[in-house]
Amino acid sequence: MANQSLRQSEIESLQYISSMTNELVQMAEASRFPMISYLLGMAYAEAFDILRGARPSRQGQAAPGARRKASSGDSRPQPRRA
Repeated sequence: MANQSLRQSEIESLQYISSMTNELVQMAEASRFPMISYLLGMAYAEAFDILRGARPSRQGQAAPGARRKASSGDSRPQPRRA
């Protein structure tokens, strides 16, 4: 389910962010920079989660230390590996 609270420009920005971070993940992995790859992968996952409505996009966000309960049916795509 797409995040209905986002404007079209925000959706386009998130799509661009997820596309670019995915490419950067591949570059970081090819160059053997695992920490950079991990952090970029997290940015990719966050953008994708906001797009599909799994995470709030603004004010209602959980506290920084809060953890999301993982579900066995997580349909989030993983960044492509180099």
